[in-house]
Amino acid sequence: MRLRIKLEGESYEVDVEVLPEPADLEFAVPIPDTIGHPPPAPDSREQDKICRSPIAGMVVSVSVQVGQQVCQDAPVLVIEAMKMLTTIGAPVDGTVQEIHVSPGDTVKPGQPLCTLV
Repeated sequence: MRLRIKLEGESYEVDVEVLPEPADLEFAVPIPDTIGHPPPAPDSREQDKICRSPIAGMVVSVSVQVGQQVCQDAPVLVIEAMKMLTTIGAPVDGTVQEIHVSPGDTVKPGQPLCTLV
């Protein structure tokens, strides 16, 4: 069968072959039962409980105290880098065990800022 189609103002003539439809369709790849189920929650590891600096900069303020309970992403401290303030959040829910920096300290990327338990 020959058809003419128009695409973006241009006409094209195409040959179309009509294929017979198979009665039974089988998929070559089975769909796993786990599709549609949320993944299990990850285990909290010790390295997850260390709040680290994502950037180099200077600590402007510390918003938590030792013994304070924090929720994940709750503000822990503020770092200034290139005249921009970045709020650093807690990596997981927990209690502040130790604060490793003070306002005015210079930090490097990956440097521990505080430890949670």
